[in-house]
Amino acid sequence: MEVYRTSISEPPAWRLNYRIGSGAFGTVFLEKVQTRGMESPELWAVKRIPRNLPNFSPKQSQAEIKTLQALSNPERFVEFRSCYEDTYYVYIAMEYIPTGDMSETFANGYRWNEGDTRVVIKQLLQGLVVMHKEGITHRNLKPENIFLSLPEVGTRSLHVKIGGFSISKHIPLSNDSTYLKTTVGTPGYTAPEMYDTSKPKTNTVDIWSLGCILYRMLAGSQLFNDPFEVLKYSLNASAQSLALENRGLSPTCVIFLHDVLQPTPEDRPSAEHCLKTGWAMSGDIGSGGCIGSDIYSRLSKIALAAPDINTFSDMAVHQGVDKTSIAESLGTYSKWLCLQTDSKNLTIHHLMGRTSE
Repeated sequence: MEVYRTSISEPPAWRLNYRIGSGAFGTVFLEKVQTRGMESPELWAVKRIPRNLPNFSPKQSQAEIKTLQALSNPERFVEFRSCYEDTYYVYIAMEYIPTGDMSETFANGYRWNEGDTRVVIKQLLQGLVVMHKEGITHRNLKPENIFLSLPEVGTRSLHVKIGGFSISKHIPLSNDSTYLKTTVGTPGYTAPEMYDTSKPKTNTVDIWSLGCILYRMLAGSQLFNDPFEVLKYSLNASAQSLALENRGLSPTCVIFLHDVLQPTPEDRPSAEHCLKTGWAMSGDIGSGGCIGSDIYSRLSKIALAAPDINTFSDMAVHQGVDKTSIAESLGTYSKWLCLQTDSKNLTIHHLMGRTSE
């Protein structure tokens, strides 16, 4: 399905003055939005990508939007809301998740217990199964791109959603001769073959990253801090895996880690196979797994401190207004691309963002 459609219209009346995150590919703002057809306003996370970034690529931005729209499973992926562009920026609007990403849970050296970790990893694997069947490889799976949602008040149900598709890659499943060639990713979560420009890369780079995330959750620290440590592990993986047992992990968990952290890509299991392992199948979960009271309390505190639809306006005022970005956003523009998705279909409309006081 073609995602982009051209539509000439006025810019949405978004303030973009409350920043909630930033990275190499742009800044994320929180915005209160009410478009035509919406009964009440919602909070959206709006990613603003400057066109003057050295690594800016219009093609990559379009690919990110197409990926978000293609992954329509709301239980496993951050939901796409809308997008548009002007002379200065490309904007991608997504659902807002108050509890934020996994990295926030590691404050003060926090370590996840094995049962809660399994709940997260199993849902991540379910998401990877969907992605890989669609021919999509994430290439930058890390705690900052994994979002944790508490959808039901009063229960300890947790939904895990994958986001951060800035450098994801789509390869048609019918093209068996095509491989990932570019070296990208985040140190500490990047597979060893990504550092070798002579070797092709496949979607098993996501499996390696998942193993690094699993270790980070259980150990409270990263397994690798730089490419040299990855190389050292790759040369002596069997000896390194024995050290994992000293972390107090169950034997099945150690086996699982050893399998997903195989230095040779062909030796790593697929996401679908990982779900059938003894460790992953221990403790059955549905669409949202139940977590323990400790991590639930931690996530609840994060959510309570975050803006909601009632407190957002006041919090935005206190943070201040980015006058430069507003001037640029309301300045000269050549083309606006506006779209919004409903549950299944892509519709084009005049995007009217209103911030109510």
